[in-house]
Amino acid sequence: MLNRHRRKRVLHVRHQALKLIAAHPDGCTEAILAAESIPADVLIELVRSGLAVAQNERIVEEGGVRAVTKIWITNAGEVVLAART
Repeated sequence: MLNRHRRKRVLHVRHQALKLIAAHPDGCTEAILAAESIPADVLIELVRSGLAVAQNERIVEEGGVRAVTKIWITNAGEVVLAART
């Protein structure tokens, strides 16, 4: 019974992550997802399964250069998201 509950929670968090990523067409930052309590292991699983892609970017600011990871939803991710909506 505990496994069933845990599986539902993981699927819910994965779905929430896909929704957040899809809502940011210019790329959703890892910081935004972390602020929404999306664990890094869920993001890794989405990328490994081909539902999302991630890319590191360097942003030049007044204080220097900052590295940011952005994540985008793939076509496969959009199909999964549409199927659950």
